[in-house]
Amino acid sequence: MAMMTRKRRRMMAEAAAAAATAVLPEELMIEILARVRVSNPLQLRCVCKRWKSLVVDPQFVKKHLYKSFSDITDLASKAMEDMNAFQLQLSYAPALAEQEQEEGEEEEEEEEEARSLVNELAQLDNMLVVVRSLKGSLETIKVDVQAIKDRVKCLQSFLQIYLKTVSSSSV
Repeated sequence: MAMMTRKRRRMMAEAAAAAATAVLPEELMIEILARVRVSNPLQLRCVCKRWKSLVVDPQFVKKHLYKSFSDITDLASKAMEDMNAFQLQLSYAPALAEQEQEEGEEEEEEEEEARSLVNELAQLDNMLVVVRSLKGSLETIKVDVQAIKDRVKCLQSFLQIYLKTVSSSSV
């Protein structure tokens, strides 16, 4: 059995890759690539020359922009829902603290000091639960906003590369 050289292996791999992509029409390849879930579509340019040309194809750019705007809109909606839930929790938290404080003021002065301490401890425990809940909500909002920032940054770099490609090809 003869050993294959690197050059021969590379040539065979390129031929196999060219044969596999030549089977599918360009429109179908664009549709498939537009649906690929990658953090940055510019990574697709590194696969092969055909994919590099497809990624800067206006049809692909249009599909990718539509999908990106849709994703960003969904993320923004989720962030707004989380923010509204946070605001609701925040508005409920002071009301809960005031209600518990009023109950503490209405207690008769003859009650034992130990019972008062237990009530105060229960109030602090309830406040701790509220604070932990608010912290969790804030973390969720932070993750949502970071995801939006990442998508927008990726979209900006994609558009910059696309505009450079379009301007250099038209000159």
